[in-house]
Amino acid sequence: MSIAIDPEILARIDALPSKAKDELYRRIQAQSSANHQVWYCRKGRSCDGYPHEGVPYPHAQDYQWPPPGISWDIWFMMCGRGTGKTRTGSNYLRRVKEKVPRIAMVGRRGPDVRQIMVEGPSGLIRACELAGETYDWKPALREFTFANGAKVFGYSAEEPNSLRGPEHGAAWLDEPCHMDYIDDVWDNLQLGLRVAGLPGGAKVLLTSSPLPNKWTKERIKDARTVLVRVPTSRNEHNLDESYRRRVIDPLRGTRKGRQELEAQLLDDVVGALWKESLLKREVFTVEELGRRVVAIDPAGSTAKRSDETGIISAGKLGAERYGVLRDLSGKFSPNGWATAAINEYERINADAIVVERNFGADMVRDNVRNAGFTGRIIEVRASHGKEVRAEPIVGLYEQEKVVHQEGADLADLEDEQMTWVPGKGASPNRVDALVWAITELHGGGTGDVAAGIPRGSLRPGGPGATRKLPFGRRGRAV
Repeated sequence: MSIAIDPEILARIDALPSKAKDELYRRIQAQSSANHQVWYCRKGRSCDGYPHEGVPYPHAQDYQWPPPGISWDIWFMMCGRGTGKTRTGSNYLRRVKEKVPRIAMVGRRGPDVRQIMVEGPSGLIRACELAGETYDWKPALREFTFANGAKVFGYSAEEPNSLRGPEHGAAWLDEPCHMDYIDDVWDNLQLGLRVAGLPGGAKVLLTSSPLPNKWTKERIKDARTVLVRVPTSRNEHNLDESYRRRVIDPLRGTRKGRQELEAQLLDDVVGALWKESLLKREVFTVEELGRRVVAIDPAGSTAKRSDETGIISAGKLGAERYGVLRDLSGKFSPNGWATAAINEYERINADAIVVERNFGADMVRDNVRNAGFTGRIIEVRASHGKEVRAEPIVGLYEQEKVVHQEGADLADLEDEQMTWVPGKGASPNRVDALVWAITELHGGGTGDVAAGIPRGSLRPGGPGATRKLPFGRRGRAV
């Protein structure tokens, strides 16, 4: 729409430098637009955020409204990717500016404050423009001023001492779970949250994808924290198709996806051999693999309470790297697990089926043959405990020589890797099958194999130590 501007004012504007003139015209256009949008609609917290009569555009969903009442100090919005946390934060500051004159805004780094929280597509500037509100933004000072004079001061979490001294009546921290100095940031922020205005005292909004560190757990346990978990699925209808394809889809069915999409707080388990940092995903195809195998770790029985049968397929990625393809483990009849393994063998054009024969001796081999398999079977027998067999494979993960196929549904395998503590709990059949598969691809278990233990290894032996670790004894190929 065209905007009528006094000729004298127009002349002054035209005399400004080009960049300043363009910015001023943009602000005038935003302020004068007939398409201003509300964020919090009249339906209140029960609204699903979909367009409806009177608000024909996406707006705040129930989880994007501040918690009701005043008896809370922290609103912790633990989010999956693409859930609208930045837009929630910027509009929350627009709301509290009516009550407090000074607000803190803390990003992981200085550039994050400017590029995401203020100037980003969902940041403060965009929020004000959509609402038809004027503002003043001084990037060099990280100072944002609303039309009513309330100010938001930006801080970098890399400089926690910058929060020591300034006073505020509210705050918004974006990705605090991932701030390197969050303890210092938090302590200094608390000292300055003493500006009156908000009913019940100063309030803090935390918007973050989860990370199971001590600080995060302490905030969740705080009696005055309102925790809101928001999976990506709640806002997926508002996401760009290319973003879903590039970012969301590759994370589906993975342990990381449970954290980044479903906003679950997943702990590393004390005593577990695998840690989250060891599990890497990589894009590769079956055709890129060299030798391929399907490994079976059969359950001890077919009873209702029996263990699962582990079935894992994997192959060689070059000379000394290995790719894990699929996890087909589950509770099967003997014919069921044999058929599942044979189908996977044929799908990936495998070299052999590797079977553990501790249970029932020749039963495992005979069961695969009876299901119609005529290919190569490699029998392995566990001559050492599960921990000893697994340690060299963990070493390969530590050396980044084992990767999981991007997009494959390996969440249950990864969960078992992350949670199995040797000597505790149920038998890790998926892990056992994985260990047999990678062991065979690595060179088999004919005797002792030297396994390099990198510095900082999870296993005993001292930093940088190398020792002989038996992979288990391999029987004949039949």
